[in-house]
Amino acid sequence: MAVSVALDVDPGIDDALALILALRSPEIRLALVTTVAGNGPLVMTTRNAVRVLDHLGAAHIPVAAGAAAPLEKPFHGALNYHGPDALGGVDVPERRTHIEARAAHDLLFNFAAAAPGERILVATGPLTNVARAFQCHEEMPSMLRELIIMGGAFGLTPFGKGNQTRYAEFNIWQDPDAAYTVFHSDVPMTIVGLDVTNDPSGAFDATDLARLRTGTSREAKLAVTLVNYAISRHEYCALHDPLALAAALDRSLFEFATGHVEVVTRDDEQRGRTFLHEGAPATSDRCIARVASGVDGPRFKRLFMSRVLEG
Repeated sequence: MAVSVALDVDPGIDDALALILALRSPEIRLALVTTVAGNGPLVMTTRNAVRVLDHLGAAHIPVAAGAAAPLEKPFHGALNYHGPDALGGVDVPERRTHIEARAAHDLLFNFAAAAPGERILVATGPLTNVARAFQCHEEMPSMLRELIIMGGAFGLTPFGKGNQTRYAEFNIWQDPDAAYTVFHSDVPMTIVGLDVTNDPSGAFDATDLARLRTGTSREAKLAVTLVNYAISRHEYCALHDPLALAAALDRSLFEFATGHVEVVTRDDEQRGRTFLHEGAPATSDRCIARVASGVDGPRFKRLFMSRVLEG
């Protein structure tokens, strides 16, 4: 049976690609989308999530807006990469006029509490909404089957270096205090960070874009627009967020290291830096995290292509 999944996103080109993959993957049922300020301001990321879902025939999936700023730090966007609308200027209209009235962190709790131990939350933006949910509902971490995070740079591979600073990945750097809260919870946690998502073998290049152009579905055509924007400016399109989602689809795509994760929260040059203490035992308030340390990039890209181009 398909596993119910909630996506906490800040679209963002690669978040939109993750939404496309989620909607075309029979292993999961996308039950909820929540938004957070990250790649763009909250109003923008919420609008983008709604635009993508509605364009792909998924207007039935509820969308809830979450945090407009980090827990303690000022907000910084990433429009320099994702374009002035955070979605590469894609021509997709906004049709939906309603989003959920309740806050994202409360709906995330409801999602987990509806079936304790059975549901997966995938967070591809800053962890502010997740941290708020854990702070407001202390029982929530143990209710999730798994929390999958796109974030961090752990130095486990040559690609595990920061993209916001030389140490820190953007999502964790944006709200390191939220990351600290999540990392110090007892949630079953898998982290897919820059150690694998910056591996060029798992990124789309011009050859992949040409293959995407052969697709006729709405998903393929939207993917072409998004990927083309990234490639035209950055040579290739990194698939950070789709790779995080892929951990819920096919775990065998990855290799993992395990241990406790720490994050630097102080606001200096080390802000957002993440560390994995391998082999550390579980404690009463902390699970062992699995951190991706390798990926079969070509096989992942074949999976993405098969979902978008077939059927």
